[in-house]
Amino acid sequence: MTDFWLPHLAFTLLAFLVLAPFGRGRPQQVVKLLTCLLLSLVPVQGISLALQLRTYIGDLSVPSLVLLGWATLCRFGVAPGGARDRLASLALFAGMAVLLYPAALGLSYADPYQLGFEPRPMLLVLGLLCAVLIVQRSWLGALALVLATLAFALRLGASENYWDYLIDPYLALYSLGALLLAGGRWLLLRTRNLA
Repeated sequence: MTDFWLPHLAFTLLAFLVLAPFGRGRPQQVVKLLTCLLLSLVPVQGISLALQLRTYIGDLSVPSLVLLGWATLCRFGVAPGGARDRLASLALFAGMAVLLYPAALGLSYADPYQLGFEPRPMLLVLGLLCAVLIVQRSWLGALALVLATLAFALRLGASENYWDYLIDPYLALYSLGALLLAGGRWLLLRTRNLA
């Protein structure tokens, strides 16, 4: 069942965010969101558009869906988190990407992906990270970790590996890129203030 609705959710949120700048009123945004949902169900060559997109990009991780949902809520005028919350969340996912993807590309002898099949130690570490995020009031990252862990526990995705629920290549690239841009802006402001 989740193999059906997760790709449709991802397609709907992605398509909506692409179309969101066109028309700013809340009723227009609701119509666009519903249109994107209906569009995800349109069959092309016997497969819905959402499943067609899934064949090209694969499944998005739960934190990716949380960030897409957060961006969608922002388009409706609901801001569930601030810039500090967003940066803390992106730093967490960038750290996971730096831990996982170099090894996946063969740049390390360690295999952190293997830990995802029996993730008890990972669950403990990520539980502590989640507690730190809650203490820092970084609700976005904490929510993403909790929902990813819940989805893994309930096996809502197709994968048996915890890593696939936590991070995907698109989230890794976005997190690293956004942090680099934020760091560049911070350095630029700091040099201007010193000058």
